[in-house]
Amino acid sequence: MLSWLSVVLIILLAGFADAKRQKRTSEPKPVVLPKHFQLCAGKPPLHKKDTEKLSWLLEASGDSTLTFTISPQHKAACWILYDDKKQSAGRSKYLFLQRYALATLHISSTKSNTTLWDWPVAADDPQALVTRGHWGSTKFHECKWYGVYCNFANKVVRLDLGFLKVDGLVPRELWVLTELRDIDLHANDLQGVLPNKMLESLHNLEAFRFHMNGFFGALPKDIVGMENLRDLVLFGNYLSGSIPTELAELHKLEVLDIYANNFKGRIPTHLGKLRKLQYLDLHDNDLTGSMPSEICKLPNLKVLVADCLAPRAEVQCDCCTVCCKGQMDGTYVRKCVDMKTGQEIQ
Repeated sequence: MLSWLSVVLIILLAGFADAKRQKRTSEPKPVVLPKHFQLCAGKPPLHKKDTEKLSWLLEASGDSTLTFTISPQHKAACWILYDDKKQSAGRSKYLFLQRYALATLHISSTKSNTTLWDWPVAADDPQALVTRGHWGSTKFHECKWYGVYCNFANKVVRLDLGFLKVDGLVPRELWVLTELRDIDLHANDLQGVLPNKMLESLHNLEAFRFHMNGFFGALPKDIVGMENLRDLVLFGNYLSGSIPTELAELHKLEVLDIYANNFKGRIPTHLGKLRKLQYLDLHDNDLTGSMPSEICKLPNLKVLVADCLAPRAEVQCDCCTVCCKGQMDGTYVRKCVDMKTGQEIQ
């Protein structure tokens, strides 16, 4: 049984964590201007009663993005304000922005190009071609859209949109889905950088699967905002720069898979702080040097993969379970070997 002192300490620590979170996510309250009431060309001006919704949209996307007429955010805003009144009426701020964020994702990955999401393959359902998964439909709640899973309060907790031919950019507006636990957008054709605002805001996320896409640039340090993350799977992209030491702050991380990117430099010793880590794959990058002993000593680590296959190993590793030939050895021949059995892994 907890003592009264322990209870007080827990309450104080929880309050400190909430205050810290509010401080790092707080932004000035947006101002609704007269121009915003005429946001959508060709539509009647909005009314004073719409002020609150406009304020929410400005908070989610910002003035410049929201008023840029060819942006997915602008199109999604006009859709939810005019075409989607029945589904969007009477909603709380959270549920209103939830629907807006998903509409923005849909528009940014379909309407900006000629590729439609591959519903027949993804849904494996004869009716999928007809329904298009209900995405963008004003007749269905977003919890009924394909790949969207909600809790009892109709808040999205999981997005499962792998292998859908989704392309374009991931909109920052996904940051509003703060109840999200699992997001899977793997094996699509998404590009660009990972949105900082999304990474720093999804505090409840446990699984982040964006592998086999076209993301580039550095892995933002803001990823520490995903403080409950267990699975971080980003292999098969074009992420570059050094592996951020801030990853060590993701204390619940069990899977870290970043192979087949363009990370450079040495493997940070800080990863040795991930005491719950079970799977770490670093191969097929431009990493060099020795595997830190701090990583080798991790108590729960079962799989450790690096470019450590002799005779021209890029990474020196005596504790790796699998060693591969790296992309810098000059042969361009991919090969990985199970170090326990000596057998090549296909």
